[in-house]
Amino acid sequence: MLAMIFINPAYWILALALTVAWAWFCTWVGRDAPNLHRQREFFWNWVMVGALALILLFWVLIPNFWLALLVNLAVMAGVIAWYWHVRVAELGPSGHLMAAVFASLGRATERREIKKSAEQLILDYITDSGAARRLPTTDDPLYGGVVLADQLLVQAMESRAQLIDLLPSSQAYELRFSVDGVAFPQPAMQRSAAEPIIQGIKRIAGLSLEERRRPQKGGIIVRDGAGQRTVWTVETSGTTAGEKVHLQAGASQSWRLALSELGMTAEQLGVMKELAAMPAGVVLVASPAHMGRTTLLYSLLTTHDAYTNSIQTVEVNPRCEFESVTVNRIDPQNPDSSAAKILSNLLLKDPNVVMLGLGTDAPAAEGIARYGQDRKAYVGLMSVDSLAALDQWRKLVGNSDVTAQSLQAVIASRLIRVLCPACKTAYSPDAATLARLNLPVGREIKAFKANSRPVVDNKGNPIKCGECGGIGYKGRTGIYEILVINDDIRKALASNKTIDEIRTLARKNHLMLLVEHGIRKFAVGLTSIQEVLRVCSPDKPARGSAAPAQPQSSS
Repeated sequence: MLAMIFINPAYWILALALTVAWAWFCTWVGRDAPNLHRQREFFWNWVMVGALALILLFWVLIPNFWLALLVNLAVMAGVIAWYWHVRVAELGPSGHLMAAVFASLGRATERREIKKSAEQLILDYITDSGAARRLPTTDDPLYGGVVLADQLLVQAMESRAQLIDLLPSSQAYELRFSVDGVAFPQPAMQRSAAEPIIQGIKRIAGLSLEERRRPQKGGIIVRDGAGQRTVWTVETSGTTAGEKVHLQAGASQSWRLALSELGMTAEQLGVMKELAAMPAGVVLVASPAHMGRTTLLYSLLTTHDAYTNSIQTVEVNPRCEFESVTVNRIDPQNPDSSAAKILSNLLLKDPNVVMLGLGTDAPAAEGIARYGQDRKAYVGLMSVDSLAALDQWRKLVGNSDVTAQSLQAVIASRLIRVLCPACKTAYSPDAATLARLNLPVGREIKAFKANSRPVVDNKGNPIKCGECGGIGYKGRTGIYEILVINDDIRKALASNKTIDEIRTLARKNHLMLLVEHGIRKFAVGLTSIQEVLRVCSPDKPARGSAAPAQPQSSS
Protein backbone atom coordinates (compact mmCIF):
# COMPACT_ATOMS: atom_id res chain seq x y z
CA MET A 1 0.00 0.00 0.00
CA LEU A 2 2.80 2.43 0.96
CA ALA A 3 4.54 1.71 -2.32
CA MET A 4 1.33 2.48 -4.21
CA ILE A 5 1.05 5.84 -2.46
CA PHE A 6 4.63 6.82 -3.26
CA ILE A 7 4.25 5.93 -6.93
CA ASN A 8 0.75 7.41 -7.36
CA PRO A 9 1.32 10.89 -8.86
CA ALA A 10 -2.24 12.04 -8.12
CA TYR A 11 -1.54 11.97 -4.36
CA TRP A 12 1.56 14.10 -4.68
CA ILE A 13 -0.05 16.54 -7.10
CA LEU A 14 -2.74 17.12 -4.46
CA ALA A 15 -0.09 17.41 -1.74
CA LEU A 16 1.91 19.89 -3.79
CA ALA A 17 -1.19 21.97 -4.54
CA LEU A 18 -2.09 22.20 -0.83
CA THR A 19 1.49 23.09 0.09
CA VAL A 20 1.64 25.84 -2.56
CA ALA A 21 -1.71 27.20 -1.37
CA TRP A 22 -0.40 27.33 2.18
CA ALA A 23 2.78 29.04 1.03
CA TRP A 24 0.64 31.70 -0.70
CA PHE A 25 -1.34 32.19 2.52
CA CYS A 26 1.95 32.58 4.40
CA THR A 27 3.05 35.40 2.07
CA TRP A 28 -0.36 37.07 2.42
CA VAL A 29 -0.08 36.97 6.21
CA GLY A 30 3.41 38.46 5.92
CA ARG A 31 1.93 41.46 4.11
CA ASP A 32 -1.14 41.68 6.33
CA ALA A 33 0.43 41.21 9.78
CA PRO A 34 1.76 44.80 10.04
CA ASN A 35 -1.91 45.94 10.15
CA LEU A 36 -2.28 44.26 13.55
CA HIS A 37 -1.36 46.99 15.99
CA ARG A 38 -0.46 44.93 19.06
CA GLN A 39 0.95 41.86 17.32
CA ARG A 40 4.50 41.52 16.19
CA GLU A 41 5.05 40.92 12.52
CA PHE A 42 8.03 38.59 13.01
CA PHE A 43 5.97 36.40 15.38
CA TRP A 44 3.44 35.56 12.70
CA ASN A 45 6.16 35.06 10.14
CA TRP A 46 7.69 32.40 12.38
CA VAL A 47 4.28 30.81 13.00
CA MET A 48 3.65 30.53 9.27
CA VAL A 49 7.14 29.19 8.51
CA GLY A 50 6.82 26.67 11.34
CA ALA A 51 3.42 25.50 10.10
CA LEU A 52 4.82 25.10 6.58
CA ALA A 53 7.71 23.03 7.93
CA LEU A 54 5.28 20.77 9.84
CA ILE A 55 3.13 20.27 6.75
CA LEU A 56 6.13 19.20 4.68
CA LEU A 57 7.32 16.93 7.50
CA PHE A 58 3.95 15.21 7.85
CA TRP A 59 3.74 14.56 4.12
CA VAL A 60 7.02 12.69 4.31
CA LEU A 61 6.77 10.89 7.69
CA ILE A 62 3.14 9.74 7.80
CA PRO A 63 2.93 6.66 5.55
CA ASN A 64 -0.83 6.85 5.03
CA PHE A 65 -1.55 9.63 2.55
CA TRP A 66 -5.12 10.23 3.70
CA LEU A 67 -4.04 10.40 7.33
CA ALA A 68 -1.30 12.88 6.41
CA LEU A 69 -3.87 14.89 4.50
CA LEU A 70 -6.21 15.05 7.51
CA VAL A 71 -3.38 15.99 9.88
CA ASN A 72 -2.14 18.76 7.59
CA LEU A 73 -5.65 20.11 7.03
CA ALA A 74 -6.06 20.22 10.82
CA VAL A 75 -2.77 22.15 11.17
CA MET A 76 -3.84 24.59 8.46
CA ALA A 77 -7.30 25.07 9.91
CA GLY A 78 -5.92 25.61 13.40
CA VAL A 79 -3.45 28.28 12.32
CA ILE A 80 -6.04 30.00 10.11
CA ALA A 81 -8.59 30.02 12.96
CA TRP A 82 -5.97 31.40 15.36
CA TYR A 83 -4.99 34.21 12.97
CA TRP A 84 -8.65 34.92 12.17
CA HIS A 85 -9.46 35.26 15.88
CA VAL A 86 -6.52 37.61 16.50
CA ARG A 87 -7.38 39.68 13.42
CA VAL A 88 -11.01 40.19 14.46
CA ALA A 89 -9.94 41.05 18.02
CA GLU A 90 -7.55 43.67 16.64
CA LEU A 91 -9.57 45.16 13.77
CA GLY A 92 -13.18 44.46 14.70
CA PRO A 93 -15.74 43.23 12.13
CA SER A 94 -13.54 44.39 9.25
CA GLY A 95 -10.92 41.89 10.42
CA HIS A 96 -12.82 38.82 9.19
CA LEU A 97 -10.61 36.93 6.77
CA MET A 98 -13.27 36.66 4.09
CA ALA A 99 -13.59 40.45 3.97
CA ALA A 100 -9.81 40.71 3.68
CA VAL A 101 -9.71 38.09 0.90
CA PHE A 102 -12.48 39.84 -1.05
CA ALA A 103 -10.71 43.19 -0.62
CA SER A 104 -7.47 41.63 -1.86
CA LEU A 105 -9.26 40.17 -4.88
CA GLY A 106 -10.85 43.57 -5.53
CA ARG A 107 -7.45 45.26 -5.47
CA ALA A 108 -6.10 42.67 -7.88
CA THR A 109 -9.03 43.31 -10.22
CA GLU A 110 -8.45 47.06 -9.94
CA ARG A 111 -4.76 46.62 -10.80
CA ARG A 112 -5.73 44.62 -13.88
CA GLU A 113 -8.20 47.34 -14.92
CA ILE A 114 -5.57 50.04 -14.45
CA LYS A 115 -3.13 48.05 -16.56
CA LYS A 116 -5.79 47.52 -19.21
CA SER A 117 -6.70 51.21 -19.34
CA ALA A 118 -3.04 52.20 -19.61
CA GLU A 119 -2.27 50.02 -22.62
CA GLN A 120 -2.70 52.90 -25.09
CA LEU A 121 -1.39 55.63 -22.79
CA ILE A 122 2.14 56.97 -23.09
CA LEU A 123 2.36 58.55 -19.64
CA ASP A 124 1.83 56.89 -16.28
CA TYR A 125 -0.82 58.55 -14.11
CA ILE A 126 -0.11 58.22 -10.42
CA THR A 127 -1.40 59.33 -7.02
CA ASP A 128 0.50 61.39 -4.43
CA SER A 129 1.87 58.15 -2.97
CA GLY A 130 3.17 56.97 -6.36
CA ALA A 131 0.50 54.28 -6.89
CA ALA A 132 -1.19 53.97 -10.28
CA ARG A 133 -4.30 56.13 -10.62
CA ARG A 134 -7.42 54.27 -11.66
CA LEU A 135 -8.56 55.41 -15.12
CA PRO A 136 -11.46 54.43 -17.39
CA THR A 137 -11.10 51.04 -19.08
CA THR A 138 -11.20 50.58 -22.84
CA ASP A 139 -14.93 49.85 -22.83
CA ASP A 140 -15.70 53.10 -20.95
CA PRO A 141 -17.08 55.96 -23.14
CA LEU A 142 -14.54 58.31 -21.48
CA TYR A 143 -11.54 56.20 -22.46
CA GLY A 144 -11.10 57.86 -25.88
CA GLY A 145 -11.00 61.31 -24.27
CA VAL A 146 -8.41 60.14 -21.74
CA VAL A 147 -6.18 58.87 -24.56
CA LEU A 148 -6.50 62.21 -26.40
CA ALA A 149 -5.73 64.10 -23.19
CA ASP A 150 -2.67 61.90 -22.73
CA GLN A 151 -1.47 62.77 -26.25
CA LEU A 152 -1.98 66.49 -25.54
CA LEU A 153 0.11 66.28 -22.34
CA VAL A 154 2.86 64.39 -24.17
CA GLN A 155 2.92 67.05 -26.90
CA ALA A 156 3.09 69.84 -24.32
CA MET A 157 5.86 68.17 -22.31
CA GLU A 158 7.92 67.53 -25.44
CA SER A 159 7.59 71.27 -26.20
CA ARG A 160 8.70 72.11 -22.61
CA ALA A 161 5.39 73.93 -22.04
CA GLN A 162 4.68 75.05 -18.50
CA LEU A 163 1.16 76.23 -19.35
CA ILE A 164 -1.58 74.74 -21.51
CA ASP A 165 -4.68 76.77 -22.35
CA LEU A 166 -7.77 75.50 -24.15
CA LEU A 167 -9.85 78.59 -24.93
CA PRO A 168 -13.30 78.39 -26.52
CA SER A 169 -14.30 80.68 -29.37
CA SER A 170 -17.52 80.89 -31.35
CA GLN A 171 -16.48 78.22 -33.85
CA ALA A 172 -13.61 76.22 -32.35
CA TYR A 173 -11.11 75.95 -29.50
CA GLU A 174 -7.81 77.78 -29.44
CA LEU A 175 -4.89 75.74 -28.07
CA ARG A 176 -1.92 77.57 -26.63
CA PHE A 177 1.31 76.35 -25.04
CA SER A 178 3.38 78.78 -22.99
CA VAL A 179 7.09 78.15 -22.69
CA ASP A 180 9.08 80.34 -20.30
CA GLY A 181 6.36 82.99 -20.29
CA VAL A 182 5.86 83.26 -24.06
CA ALA A 183 2.69 81.92 -25.68
CA PHE A 184 3.01 79.59 -28.66
CA PRO A 185 -0.33 79.15 -30.45
CA GLN A 186 -1.00 75.65 -31.73
CA PRO A 187 -3.42 74.66 -34.53
CA ALA A 188 -7.03 75.38 -33.56
CA MET A 189 -9.25 72.44 -32.69
CA GLN A 190 -12.83 71.76 -33.68
CA ARG A 191 -15.26 71.52 -30.79
CA SER A 192 -15.92 67.88 -31.58
CA ALA A 193 -12.21 67.19 -31.03
CA ALA A 194 -11.64 69.52 -28.06
CA GLU A 195 -14.60 68.54 -25.88
CA PRO A 196 -13.57 64.85 -25.44
CA ILE A 197 -10.08 66.07 -24.46
CA ILE A 198 -11.58 68.40 -21.86
CA GLN A 199 -13.68 65.58 -20.46
CA GLY A 200 -10.59 63.34 -20.37
CA ILE A 201 -8.55 65.98 -18.53
CA LYS A 202 -11.34 66.51 -16.00
CA ARG A 203 -11.71 62.77 -15.48
CA ILE A 204 -7.99 62.29 -14.80
CA ALA A 205 -7.93 65.36 -12.52
CA GLY A 206 -10.90 64.12 -10.49
CA LEU A 207 -13.20 67.01 -11.43
CA SER A 208 -16.95 66.86 -11.93
CA LEU A 209 -17.79 66.08 -15.53
CA GLU A 210 -21.30 67.52 -15.23
CA GLU A 211 -20.19 70.93 -13.89
CA ARG A 212 -19.30 73.13 -16.87
CA ARG A 213 -19.89 76.65 -15.56
CA ARG A 214 -18.55 77.06 -12.04
CA PRO A 215 -14.75 77.10 -11.54
CA GLN A 216 -13.12 73.83 -10.55
CA LYS A 217 -9.56 73.03 -9.53
CA GLY A 218 -7.77 69.68 -9.45
CA GLY A 219 -4.45 68.06 -10.23
CA ILE A 220 -2.78 65.46 -12.41
CA ILE A 221 0.49 63.71 -11.55
CA VAL A 222 2.25 62.03 -14.48
CA ARG A 223 5.44 60.04 -14.87
CA ASP A 224 7.14 59.76 -18.25
CA GLY A 225 9.23 56.93 -19.66
CA ALA A 226 12.40 58.33 -18.07
CA GLY A 227 10.76 58.31 -14.62
CA GLN A 228 10.41 62.11 -14.51
CA ARG A 229 7.46 63.14 -12.30
CA THR A 230 5.41 66.22 -13.27
CA VAL A 231 2.52 67.71 -11.31
CA TRP A 232 -0.08 69.60 -13.37
CA THR A 233 -2.56 71.94 -11.69
CA VAL A 234 -5.86 71.89 -13.61
CA GLU A 235 -8.37 74.75 -13.52
CA THR A 236 -11.64 74.87 -15.45
CA SER A 237 -14.32 77.55 -15.69
CA GLY A 238 -17.33 78.33 -17.83
CA THR A 239 -17.58 81.13 -20.37
CA THR A 240 -20.36 82.21 -22.73
CA ALA A 241 -18.53 80.41 -25.55
CA GLY A 242 -17.86 77.19 -23.65
CA GLU A 243 -15.63 75.64 -21.01
CA LYS A 244 -12.12 77.01 -20.54
CA VAL A 245 -9.26 74.81 -19.31
CA HIS A 246 -5.91 75.93 -17.90
CA LEU A 247 -3.09 73.57 -16.88
CA GLN A 248 0.13 74.61 -15.17
CA ALA A 249 3.12 72.32 -14.62
CA GLY A 250 4.97 72.37 -11.32
CA ALA A 251 2.82 75.22 -10.01
CA SER A 252 3.52 74.82 -6.30
CA GLN A 253 7.29 74.46 -6.77
CA SER A 254 7.55 77.56 -8.96
CA TRP A 255 6.35 79.81 -6.13
CA ARG A 256 8.78 78.43 -3.53
CA LEU A 257 12.08 80.15 -4.28
CA ALA A 258 14.56 81.76 -1.92
CA LEU A 259 15.65 85.34 -2.54
CA SER A 260 19.05 84.05 -3.64
CA GLU A 261 17.38 82.07 -6.46
CA LEU A 262 15.60 85.00 -8.10
CA GLY A 263 18.47 86.43 -10.16
CA MET A 264 19.36 89.51 -8.13
CA THR A 265 22.80 91.04 -8.05
CA ALA A 266 24.80 90.62 -4.86
CA GLU A 267 24.14 94.27 -3.99
CA GLN A 268 20.39 93.91 -4.59
CA LEU A 269 20.29 90.74 -2.51
CA GLY A 270 21.98 92.54 0.35
CA VAL A 271 19.46 95.37 0.20
CA MET A 272 16.57 92.89 0.18
CA LYS A 273 17.87 91.12 3.25
CA GLU A 274 18.25 94.44 5.07
CA LEU A 275 14.67 95.39 4.18
CA ALA A 276 13.34 92.03 5.37
CA ALA A 277 15.22 92.34 8.66
CA MET A 278 13.54 95.65 9.55
CA PRO A 279 10.68 95.03 12.01
CA ALA A 280 8.34 97.63 10.51
CA GLY A 281 7.55 99.32 7.22
CA VAL A 282 5.70 98.73 3.95
CA VAL A 283 7.50 97.13 1.01
CA LEU A 284 5.76 97.36 -2.36
CA VAL A 285 6.37 94.71 -5.02
CA ALA A 286 5.26 95.75 -8.51
CA SER A 287 5.12 94.13 -11.92
CA PRO A 288 2.71 93.46 -14.77
CA ALA A 289 0.85 90.13 -14.66
CA HIS A 290 2.96 86.96 -14.76
CA MET A 291 6.23 88.80 -14.20
CA GLY A 292 7.38 87.45 -10.82
CA ARG A 293 5.42 89.58 -8.36
CA THR A 294 3.82 86.75 -6.36
CA THR A 295 7.03 84.69 -6.30
CA LEU A 296 8.95 87.65 -4.88
CA LEU A 297 6.25 88.32 -2.27
CA TYR A 298 6.39 84.69 -1.13
CA SER A 299 10.19 84.76 -1.06
CA LEU A 300 10.10 87.81 1.20
CA LEU A 301 7.61 86.08 3.50
CA THR A 302 9.92 83.10 3.91
CA THR A 303 12.66 85.35 5.31
CA HIS A 304 10.52 85.67 8.46
CA ASP A 305 10.37 82.89 11.04
CA ALA A 306 6.76 81.67 10.94
CA TYR A 307 7.11 79.98 14.34
CA THR A 308 8.07 83.11 16.26
CA ASN A 309 6.00 85.56 14.19
CA SER A 310 2.32 85.74 13.37
CA ILE A 311 2.26 85.91 9.55
CA GLN A 312 -0.98 86.53 7.65
CA THR A 313 -1.68 86.83 3.93
CA VAL A 314 -4.70 88.35 2.17
CA GLU A 315 -5.08 86.97 -1.36
CA VAL A 316 -7.70 86.32 -4.03
CA ASN A 317 -6.01 83.22 -5.41
CA PRO A 318 -3.35 81.80 -3.07
CA ARG A 319 -0.74 79.96 -5.12
CA CYS A 320 0.68 77.72 -2.42
CA GLU A 321 0.63 77.20 1.32
CA PHE A 322 3.46 77.77 3.78
CA GLU A 323 3.68 76.09 7.13
CA SER A 324 2.40 78.25 10.03
CA VAL A 325 1.34 81.05 7.65
CA THR A 326 -2.38 81.91 7.81
CA VAL A 327 -4.05 82.56 4.45
CA ASN A 328 -7.11 84.84 4.27
CA ARG A 329 -8.90 84.40 0.96
CA ILE A 330 -10.72 87.28 -0.75
CA ASP A 331 -13.96 86.34 -2.50
CA PRO A 332 -14.52 88.88 -5.32
CA GLN A 333 -18.19 87.86 -5.49
CA ASN A 334 -18.80 88.59 -1.80
CA PRO A 335 -18.85 92.26 -0.69
CA ASP A 336 -18.27 91.14 2.90
CA SER A 337 -15.02 89.47 1.83
CA SER A 338 -13.21 92.50 0.41
CA ALA A 339 -9.54 93.19 1.11
CA ALA A 340 -10.44 96.24 3.23
CA LYS A 341 -12.88 94.31 5.45
CA ILE A 342 -10.56 91.35 5.88
CA LEU A 343 -7.66 93.66 6.75
CA SER A 344 -9.70 95.70 9.23
CA ASN A 345 -10.50 92.53 11.17
CA LEU A 346 -7.07 91.04 10.68
CA LEU A 347 -5.10 94.05 11.90
CA LEU A 348 -6.99 94.00 15.20
CA LYS A 349 -5.14 90.76 15.96
CA ASP A 350 -1.84 92.67 15.61
CA PRO A 351 0.10 90.17 13.45
CA ASN A 352 3.83 90.69 13.00
CA VAL A 353 3.82 90.40 9.20
CA VAL A 354 1.01 90.94 6.68
CA MET A 355 1.07 90.35 2.95
CA LEU A 356 -1.58 91.80 0.63
CA GLY A 357 -1.33 89.96 -2.67
CA LEU A 358 -2.67 92.82 -4.76
CA GLY A 359 -3.46 96.29 -3.47
CA THR A 360 -6.23 97.80 -5.57
CA ASP A 361 -8.57 99.80 -3.31
CA ALA A 362 -7.98 102.89 -1.21
CA PRO A 363 -9.40 101.69 2.15
CA ALA A 364 -7.14 98.61 2.16
CA ALA A 365 -4.12 100.70 1.12
CA GLU A 366 -4.67 103.30 3.84
CA GLY A 367 -5.21 100.62 6.50
CA ILE A 368 -2.06 98.71 5.65
CA ALA A 369 -0.02 101.93 5.34
CA ARG A 370 -0.98 102.91 8.89
CA TYR A 371 -0.30 99.37 10.09
CA GLY A 372 3.14 99.52 8.44
CA GLN A 373 4.21 102.36 10.73
CA ASP A 374 4.67 99.80 13.52
CA ARG A 375 4.66 96.39 11.80
CA LYS A 376 5.87 94.71 8.63
CA ALA A 377 3.74 94.69 5.47
CA TYR A 378 4.28 93.52 1.90
CA VAL A 379 1.91 94.69 -0.84
CA GLY A 380 1.70 93.65 -4.48
CA LEU A 381 0.84 96.21 -7.14
CA MET A 382 0.14 95.87 -10.85
CA SER A 383 2.54 98.45 -12.26
CA VAL A 384 5.30 98.81 -14.85
CA ASP A 385 8.18 100.08 -12.67
CA SER A 386 9.05 101.31 -9.19
CA LEU A 387 8.24 105.01 -9.80
CA ALA A 388 4.87 104.25 -11.37
CA ALA A 389 4.09 101.94 -8.44
CA LEU A 390 5.10 104.63 -5.95
CA ASP A 391 2.79 107.14 -7.61
CA GLN A 392 -0.05 104.58 -7.65
CA TRP A 393 0.44 103.77 -3.97
CA ARG A 394 0.43 107.32 -2.67
CA LYS A 395 -2.78 108.01 -4.60
CA LEU A 396 -4.37 104.90 -3.09
CA VAL A 397 -3.32 105.81 0.45
CA GLY A 398 -4.37 109.42 0.00
CA ASN A 399 -2.28 110.69 2.91
CA SER A 400 1.22 111.89 2.06
CA ASP A 401 2.46 111.84 5.66
CA VAL A 402 1.34 108.25 6.30
CA THR A 403 2.81 107.17 2.96
CA ALA A 404 6.15 108.80 3.71
CA GLN A 405 6.38 107.50 7.27
CA SER A 406 5.56 103.85 6.57
CA LEU A 407 7.06 103.13 3.14
CA GLN A 408 10.42 101.34 3.13
CA ALA A 409 10.98 100.41 -0.51
CA VAL A 410 9.39 99.79 -3.88
CA ILE A 411 10.62 96.79 -5.88
CA ALA A 412 9.75 96.31 -9.54
CA SER A 413 10.34 92.95 -11.20
CA ARG A 414 10.35 91.35 -14.64
CA LEU A 415 11.14 87.85 -15.86
CA ILE A 416 13.40 87.45 -18.87
CA ARG A 417 14.29 84.29 -20.73
CA VAL A 418 17.76 82.80 -20.50
CA LEU A 419 19.60 81.91 -23.69
CA CYS A 420 19.91 78.20 -24.37
CA PRO A 421 23.46 77.22 -23.32
CA ALA A 422 23.63 74.56 -26.04
CA CYS A 423 22.79 76.62 -29.12
CA LYS A 424 23.26 80.32 -28.29
CA THR A 425 25.40 82.20 -30.80
CA ALA A 426 28.26 84.56 -29.95
CA TYR A 427 28.56 87.85 -31.82
CA SER A 428 30.14 91.30 -31.49
CA PRO A 429 27.66 94.20 -31.13
CA ASP A 430 28.40 97.19 -33.33
CA ALA A 431 29.45 100.53 -31.87
CA ALA A 432 26.02 102.10 -32.35
CA THR A 433 24.35 99.32 -30.34
CA LEU A 434 26.91 99.65 -27.55
CA ALA A 435 26.46 103.42 -27.41
CA ARG A 436 22.66 103.10 -27.33
CA LEU A 437 22.93 100.67 -24.42
CA ASN A 438 25.41 102.91 -22.60
CA LEU A 439 28.08 100.21 -22.80
CA PRO A 440 31.76 101.08 -23.35
CA VAL A 441 32.59 101.32 -27.06
CA GLY A 442 35.77 99.50 -28.01
CA ARG A 443 35.59 97.11 -25.09
CA GLU A 444 35.19 93.42 -25.83
CA ILE A 445 31.66 92.45 -24.81
CA LYS A 446 30.77 88.78 -24.33
CA ALA A 447 27.50 89.05 -26.23
CA PHE A 448 25.23 86.23 -27.33
CA LYS A 449 21.92 85.92 -29.15
CA ALA A 450 19.46 83.13 -29.76
CA ASN A 451 20.49 80.82 -32.56
CA SER A 452 18.86 81.81 -35.85
CA ARG A 453 20.19 78.91 -37.91
CA PRO A 454 18.94 75.32 -37.85
CA VAL A 455 20.96 72.92 -35.75
CA VAL A 456 22.22 70.07 -37.94
CA ASP A 457 23.29 66.52 -37.20
CA ASN A 458 26.45 64.79 -38.43
CA LYS A 459 24.90 64.29 -41.87
CA GLY A 460 23.85 67.91 -42.21
CA ASN A 461 20.16 67.28 -41.60
CA PRO A 462 18.37 70.06 -39.68
CA ILE A 463 17.26 69.07 -36.19
CA LYS A 464 15.83 70.89 -33.21
CA CYS A 465 18.16 71.68 -30.35
CA GLY A 466 17.84 68.95 -27.75
CA GLU A 467 18.00 71.47 -24.90
CA CYS A 468 15.51 74.16 -25.92
CA GLY A 469 13.52 72.44 -28.67
CA GLY A 470 14.57 75.05 -31.23
CA ILE A 471 13.23 78.07 -29.34
CA GLY A 472 16.66 79.48 -28.48
CA TYR A 473 15.87 80.09 -24.81
CA LYS A 474 15.60 77.77 -21.84
CA GLY A 475 14.45 78.94 -18.43
CA ARG A 476 13.92 82.40 -16.95
CA THR A 477 15.53 84.69 -14.45
CA GLY A 478 14.53 87.97 -12.86
CA ILE A 479 15.59 91.56 -13.31
CA TYR A 480 14.81 94.07 -10.58
CA GLU A 481 14.54 97.77 -9.81
CA ILE A 482 14.81 98.50 -6.09
CA LEU A 483 13.84 101.99 -4.97
CA VAL A 484 14.81 102.40 -1.31
CA ILE A 485 12.93 105.22 0.42
CA ASN A 486 15.72 107.24 1.99
CA ASP A 487 15.37 110.52 3.87
CA ASP A 488 15.45 112.67 0.70
CA ILE A 489 12.69 110.70 -0.99
CA ARG A 490 10.69 110.53 2.24
CA LYS A 491 10.74 114.33 2.48
CA ALA A 492 9.73 114.59 -1.18
CA LEU A 493 6.78 112.27 -0.57
CA ALA A 494 5.67 114.17 2.51
CA SER A 495 5.76 117.46 0.58
CA ASN A 496 3.88 116.01 -2.42
CA LYS A 497 6.71 116.40 -4.92
CA THR A 498 5.96 115.22 -8.46
CA ILE A 499 6.99 111.76 -9.56
CA ASP A 500 9.51 113.31 -11.98
CA GLU A 501 11.19 115.14 -9.11
CA ILE A 502 11.29 111.91 -7.09
CA ARG A 503 12.74 110.10 -10.13
CA THR A 504 15.55 112.66 -10.25
CA LEU A 505 16.32 112.06 -6.57
CA ALA A 506 16.25 108.30 -7.08
CA ARG A 507 18.67 108.45 -9.99
CA LYS A 508 21.01 110.63 -7.94
CA ASN A 509 20.97 107.82 -5.38
CA HIS A 510 22.04 105.35 -8.10
CA LEU A 511 18.69 103.63 -8.74
CA MET A 512 19.35 100.85 -11.26
CA LEU A 513 16.47 100.62 -13.70
CA LEU A 514 14.96 97.37 -14.92
CA VAL A 515 16.43 97.77 -18.38
CA GLU A 516 19.87 98.47 -16.89
CA HIS A 517 19.75 95.25 -14.87
CA GLY A 518 18.69 93.46 -18.05
CA ILE A 519 21.64 94.94 -19.94
CA ARG A 520 23.98 93.63 -17.23
CA LYS A 521 22.65 90.14 -17.85
CA PHE A 522 23.09 90.67 -21.59
CA ALA A 523 26.66 91.87 -21.08
CA VAL A 524 27.63 88.62 -19.32
CA GLY A 525 26.02 86.43 -22.00
CA LEU A 526 23.03 85.27 -19.96
CA THR A 527 20.34 86.69 -22.23
CA SER A 528 19.98 88.59 -25.49
CA ILE A 529 19.43 92.30 -25.94
CA GLN A 530 16.31 91.44 -27.97
CA GLU A 531 14.85 89.68 -24.93
CA VAL A 532 15.67 92.59 -22.61
CA LEU A 533 13.98 95.07 -24.97
CA ARG A 534 10.99 92.74 -25.45
CA VAL A 535 10.33 92.58 -21.72
CA CYS A 536 11.21 96.16 -20.80
CA SER A 537 9.83 98.06 -23.80
CA PRO A 538 6.93 100.22 -22.58
CA ASP A 539 4.99 99.93 -25.87
CA LYS A 540 4.85 96.11 -25.84
CA PRO A 541 2.94 93.72 -23.59
CA ALA A 542 5.11 92.40 -20.79
CA ARG A 543 4.53 88.76 -21.69
CA GLY A 544 5.64 89.25 -25.26
CA SER A 545 3.71 88.84 -28.46
CA ALA A 546 2.52 85.46 -29.54
CA ALA A 547 5.23 83.51 -31.25
CA PRO A 548 4.84 81.05 -34.11
CA ALA A 549 3.78 77.55 -33.21
CA GLN A 550 7.32 76.18 -33.05
CA PRO A 551 9.88 78.77 -34.15
CA GLN A 552 13.50 77.88 -34.63
CA SER A 553 14.47 81.14 -33.00
CA SER A 554 12.71 83.97 -31.29
CA SER A 555 15.60 86.40 -31.21
